[in-house]
Amino acid sequence: AEDDLEALQARDYSKVKDPSLLRFLVDARGEDVSNKQLRDDLMTMLIAGHETTAAVLTWTTFCLMKNPDVLAKVREEVDRVVGDRRPGFEDIAAMPFLRATLAESLRLYPQPPILIRRALGDDVLPGGLRGDKNGYPIGPGADIFISVWNLHHSPYLWKDPEAFNPDRFSETFRNPEFEGTWAGYTPDEKPLYPNEVTSDFAFIPFGGGMRKCVGDQFAMTEAAVAMAMILRRFTFKFATSPEDVGMATGATIHTADGLNLIVSRRGESKSAGESPKASVASQF
Repeated sequence: AEDDLEALQARDYSKVKDPSLLRFLVDARGEDVSNKQLRDDLMTMLIAGHETTAAVLTWTTFCLMKNPDVLAKVREEVDRVVGDRRPGFEDIAAMPFLRATLAESLRLYPQPPILIRRALGDDVLPGGLRGDKNGYPIGPGADIFISVWNLHHSPYLWKDPEAFNPDRFSETFRNPEFEGTWAGYTPDEKPLYPNEVTSDFAFIPFGGGMRKCVGDQFAMTEAAVAMAMILRRFTFKFATSPEDVGMATGATIHTADGLNLIVSRRGESKSAGESPKASVASQF
C-alpha cells in the first residue's frame, strides 16, 4: 500500500489525458471501484472537506502572524517560486517550507482533534510508553477514541511540542524511552507532505491505514495553493490581541469568535495619507 501511495504521489497528472479529480480517485481506488464509492469519495472531498480546509487556513494564518520569522521565510519562498503567477502543482512541489508550515499548523490544531474507530473482532491495543506492557484487550464492537490532539502535543513524540516550528519536519526525532516500539519521525521517506508513515503514526491529521481520509492529498494541495495566493497578495495585522483568539472544538478545532484581522494588499503605501480602502477589517 505504501508503494502504491508513493507511485500515486509521483505521477505527473499534467501529462495524463484526463487530469481530473475523478481520474485521481479511480487511480487511488483501482479500476474496479463502484460508482457509489466514487460518489461518496467526491462528497467527502468536496463537501465534508470544506470546513476542515477553512480551519487549516485560519490556524496557519494565526500561527504565521504570531511567528513573524516563519512568516518571512515562507513568504520569501512563495515570492521566489511563484512570483506573480498562479501556483501550479509543480510550484507546490517546489515549496517544501510552505508544505511543512501547513503540516505544522495541522499538528498544533488537528482537523479533526479526535478519530473514532470500531473493533470488528477481538484485538489487543498496545500499552504505549506508560501503560500496561501486556496491552489492553478489546472485543468486537468496542468504540476506540483516538486523541489526535494528545498525540500531536505529546512531549514524548515531539521536541518542544507547543512550539510552532515547521523545520521540525526536516529533522529526525526519536525517543529512546520507547525501547523500539516507536520508530520516531523520519524525514528521509520524503513524501510530498509529512504523514503517518514518516512519523510512525505520531502525526495523523488524516488518520491512517485502510480508513485513512481519502481527500488528504487534495486537501493539503488545496490549502497550499490558497495559502500561497494569500501570502503573495496580502499582509495582515491582528485587529485585537492574539490572546483574545479563543478556541472551540467540535468536528474541527475552530476559533471561538473568528480571527479578526486588518488586511492590506502588499506593496501599498503605508504613509499617513493612504486611502482608507487600502486596509480592511476581515474575519477568518
